[in-house]
Amino acid sequence: MPVDRVENWRKFSEHMEEYIREHTIEKYTMEKIDGLDLMSISKPIICIWNILRYAVRIWNNRMKEQDIEKIAHYAELAWTLSGGKMLRTEEIEEQCGQRGIKGNFFLDVVP
Repeated sequence: MPVDRVENWRKFSEHMEEYIREHTIEKYTMEKIDGLDLMSISKPIICIWNILRYAVRIWNNRMKEQDIEKIAHYAELAWTLSGGKMLRTEEIEEQCGQRGIKGNFFLDVVP
């Protein structure tokens, strides 16, 4: 049977829209601060870290409901926050240094 990747993606995209509406918008929005979305001030590398975290949980057979959706959502956030271009570690460190942030979250957390 031929695989229709575009149609599969369309179905998955519809599923993700519903997941985001029902499980993330309210969770990450701070109404007291003019509707600030906490994820909008994150960094792409933090999203990648979370993708790894959920993937390892699945790999170790300790998955929870919606881990696949969380991975997909973090992938979209990383893509959006990076302007569609993931940065190399050196570029991330340079940006963090320019913003007065010491180190790189991913490198500081993972030995």
